[in-house]
Amino acid sequence: MSAIELLCVGELKFRGLQELEKKYLQNINYFVKFSVKKLRETHGKEDAFVKEKEGALFLREIQPRDYAIALDERGKKMDSRRFAAFLQEQMAGRPGRLLFLIGGFAGLSPAVAARADLALSFSDMTFAHDLFRVLFLEQLYRAMTIIRGHPYHR
Repeated sequence: MSAIELLCVGELKFRGLQELEKKYLQNINYFVKFSVKKLRETHGKEDAFVKEKEGALFLREIQPRDYAIALDERGKKMDSRRFAAFLQEQMAGRPGRLLFLIGGFAGLSPAVAARADLALSFSDMTFAHDLFRVLFLEQLYRAMTIIRGHPYHR
């Protein structure tokens, strides 16, 4: 596997979350090549319109060899140790990028959900997108520390 990447919509709006994102990006990159690609946010009154426009942006970014994971409350659930084991398996056996997808306020389009190789849920609850992005980064960092036997997880 060449890299892990997060595809998400828009910029973080709060300074504190921006600082946390920066911290986790540095920490994650100590273990694995990781990047965040922020797609242009679409504005509109109709969720279907927003999903369609943002979905087209996601689909342009996903390559055929990529393993795409839609982060969705209706997806499969894993605890932190299982998530780490899953990541380790994927990093060892995939030729393309491992992509995590976080949709905008309207969610991911049906076309993006259909392209995703897996839907993964962190909770039955709905989180603000900015906050969830940082939560995802923390869990990715935690998984990397579990894989490497680093004491952070304890």
